Amino acid sequence: MSARRVKFGDVVRLSKARSQDPLADGIERYVGLEHLEPGDLRIRNWGNVADGVTFTSVFQPGQVLFGKRRAYQRKVAVADFSGVCSGDIYVLETKDAQVLLPELLPFICQTDAFFDHAVGTSAGSLSPRTNWESLASFEFVLPSLDIQSQIASAITSALECELAYEQARNNASALFRSASVELLSPADSWKQTLLQDVATVDRGKFSHRPRNLPEFFGGPYPFVQTGDIVASTGDLRGASQMLSDEGLKYSKSFPKNSILITIAANIGYTAITTQETWCPDSVVGIVPRDGTNVRFLEYVLRTKQKYLENHVATQTAQKNINLQDLRPLRLDMPDPVTQKEVADQLHTLEKAVADLDRRFTTARDFRARLANEMIGVADV
Repeated sequence: MSARRVKFGDVVRLSKARSQDPLADGIERYVGLEHLEPGDLRIRNWGNVADGVTFTSVFQPGQVLFGKRRAYQRKVAVADFSGVCSGDIYVLETKDAQVLLPELLPFICQTDAFFDHAVGTSAGSLSPRTNWESLASFEFVLPSLDIQSQIASAITSALECELAYEQARNNASALFRSASVELLSPADSWKQTLLQDVATVDRGKFSHRPRNLPEFFGGPYPFVQTGDIVASTGDLRGASQMLSDEGLKYSKSFPKNSILITIAANIGYTAITTQETWCPDSVVGIVPRDGTNVRFLEYVLRTKQKYLENHVATQTAQKNINLQDLRPLRLDMPDPVTQKEVADQLHTLEKAVADLDRRFTTARDFRARLANEMIGVADV
């Protein structure tokens, strides 16, 4: 069979298998939309039917689960166990394996063209859904079985590379966490001190200014807010706003190699500045004194995040921390040489995690591009 243009519904079947009593039918697991991760073909989370569930749609290993609600979230997975799933998930399978290879189906469902079609045919404002009739009308180029096999093999190889990098990243992350616990556990020689004794601790500012005036922004000066810090790990990744010369009058800056810590809403997240940086009053700047290693101090403060959030933060309109509570925060600190040794070891491990994460992201992007290029939707 040569390549030909087909409609999705001509070669794919919507499974209508149901179970009115999954527990009695021996089904142990259920899957909701919340269990599917965007861009991830594996089902990594699920619920237990024994805990109670109203889902009745049955799926089997090898079938494809496609999230029809909010299709822009790009939720597609291949089942590797049997279960029941939400009515907002379509259970798909090929009609004839001699026409469309089952292993190619999930990659078709992950292409940009398929998602664009699903989103474009969704109805509803708050929770848009696509329907089967609309999905069935999606057209794509179906090549011969030999070519399908080659395409599936190539994309599967790319997927295996992606998963290998993901596993390596996860292993490196576990090693970093384990090393952090071991290396930051105080030894007898470490001294207990207060944060204010090893660093200056001051609040940022950006208040009492005229609002909605564009001249306050658009300049060359990085203005870092809470979300920027929460999104960073270690070194600050970037600034969501840039201040103008006029805007500087209404903010406060901290020098390079300061630690920024969030004190409102999201409590206790940290990042190290890589240049002079301006902050609002929801952020505190911690500038290490001589003899205090900035990276070591930042690692120590990370271990205090849950404590600050759960035991120090006060609840008003939103959680926040006062300087009076942050400055006397108790810390265990070794001598400067040990600080540097520990910080260097942890930083090396953390850079390895970041490098593997970049490789994983690159591999995932490559797999997606490969699928888009090899699974055609143009006329033949």
